[in-house]
This record gives sequence, structure tokens and C-alpha cells, in this order.
Amino acid sequence: MTKAIIAGSSFLATLLTSGLVAGSALGQSAPGPLSAPNVKITVDRQQGTCPKQVGLWWFVLPYEGGAEHTVVFDSLAFADSSKLVSSTKQVTEFVAPLRSNYASCVGRTRATSFPWYSVQFRNKQAYFRVDLQKTGAPFTEINYRTVAASRPFVRWAIAD
Repeated sequence: MTKAIIAGSSFLATLLTSGLVAGSALGQSAPGPLSAPNVKITVDRQQGTCPKQVGLWWFVLPYEGGAEHTVVFDSLAFADSSKLVSSTKQVTEFVAPLRSNYASCVGRTRATSFPWYSVQFRNKQAYFRVDLQKTGAPFTEINYRTVAASRPFVRWAIAD
């Protein structure tokens, strides 16, 4: 009986150790949540005090024949709230009043390799825009748009 207890204890110890090592390895290699935007777009300032960049969280979920894109503008870096002002299946626009330290800003984000995301600063406001017509793809559609946690949130799809 003692041999059975020792063998069982040894097996249990091996199992626990394996689980701890595997758990540690997974914990070290698995990425954490994105607490900072993963895309930055430079702002071209025309006048006033402007943010240097606008951050985006941009996630892509590919599927056969296309992909679903989710984008969240980091408007809280320079504005307190956002609201949806217009939307079609191809173009969505949000507006956010700028905080007092950026209220003088006049400028826009620089055209980048993804010009369908843009922000324009004028009249003490920031205008966030997703314009799928600028993708050049024939089958794109905005599926969902809202303000989440005071930030503009858009989900759109592209297909072959």
C-alpha cells in the first residue's frame, strides 16, 4: 500500500509540475490585452495646438473570401465624448468636442496606407470618418457603428 501511495504521489507531483511549467510557458508567450492603440496616424497641423497623432485599435478577423475589420478611434486622448452624426453602408462619421487644450486645433490626419480612416480637426471639434469608398474594393460594407466607452467604434466587412 505504501508503494501505491508513493507511486500515486509521484504521479501527482509530476502532473502538477507539468501543469505549472506549461502554464508558465503559456503565460509568458501569450500576448496581453492591447491597452494602447496598435495603429498611429500622424496629424498635419495647420494652426493651433493639435495632438501629434491619433491612435486606433484596429483588429482584423479574416475568413474565407474576406475579412471583418473592427476599428476604435482613441478620441479620449483629446476629447471627452463622441457621437455618431451620419452613416451609410460606405461612410460613417462621428464628432467629438475637443478639450480646451486642443480647441484651437485646425488640421487633419495625413493620408496613409489606409486613407479610409481619417480625422479632421476644426471648429473646436474632431470629426472621425471611416470611408470605405477609399479602399478601392468592390464589396465593402459597414455592419455596425456606435460609441463605446465614449469612443467611435466601427465594424466593417470586405469580401472578394
